[in-house]
Amino acid sequence: MNRCSFGMAVLALGVAAACNPLAPDQSVVLGVSKLDAPATISASSPLTVVLTVTTGGCTSFDHISVARDASGASLTAWGIDASKGRKGIACPDYILDTPHSYKLDPPFQSQFTVQVQRGRLPPLTATVQVQ
Repeated sequence: MNRCSFGMAVLALGVAAACNPLAPDQSVVLGVSKLDAPATISASSPLTVVLTVTTGGCTSFDHISVARDASGASLTAWGIDASKGRKGIACPDYILDTPHSYKLDPPFQSQFTVQVQRGRLPPLTATVQVQ
C-alpha cells in the first residue's frame, strides 16, 4: 500500500469512528444560570445576548441552538456528557460557569423576547425594546 492510500485508509477509519451510529448519544441540554441582554437596541443593529452556561464533571459545552422569528428567539445550550451511556466513568468534581455570546441579526419587532430553555427548569427570559 503506498503512502497516499494508507493515509486515506487511516482518514476513513478516523471519520468512521467519529460518526459511529452505535455509539451512545451523549448530547445534553446544559444549565444556564444567567441571561444578559440589553434593555434597548436600534432596529438596524444586531442583538448580542450572553448566556452563562454551566458545565463541569463530564459535561462540556458544544453549541447554542436557536429558533426565532421577528418577535423573539428561543435559545438552548447543548453540551456533551462523556459519561452518558458508558459505565465506570469517573467524572471530576468541579462546576464552571462560562459566558457564551450569541448574535441575532435584524429584523426585530418593536419588542423582542429572548428565552433560554433549561431542560426541567423554567426558561430564563429577557425582553428587549427595539427603537
